Amino acid sequence: MEELLNQYVSAFDQLEPEQIVRLYRLPCAIADADGVQTFTEQSKLVSKFRQNCLQLQQLGYQRAQYQVLSFEPLGNEQLLVNVAWRVDLANAAIEFRALYILHRLEQRWLIYSTNVYPGSFVSVE
Repeated sequence: MEELLNQYVSAFDQLEPEQIVRLYRLPCAIADADGVQTFTEQSKLVSKFRQNCLQLQQLGYQRAQYQVLSFEPLGNEQLLVNVAWRVDLANAAIEFRALYILHRLEQRWLIYSTNVYPGSFVSVE
């Protein structure tokens, strides 16, 4: 799971939509600022992340950081992960949280479902 999240950060740090998409399985579902979407074609998922990367570049993307807040196995091949994110931009920072359902395929974790929601980077316990 940590390896997947580190690869996710690296792909965003490079603003490379194709690398981001390699971390998803198809079909997949994403609920974020773009709305609720399902993807069955890699080309459409690449297009979505190409647009997101362009927006981040225009905002002066600097880096992303994450903090795993919790995780729960859903059997041997699925994992529920709650993550806090901080995205540093040229003149601001965006903080949010995301709930992921990961699937293990061929010995590696891939993102099946992403649900972004408001929240701070630092966990308030």
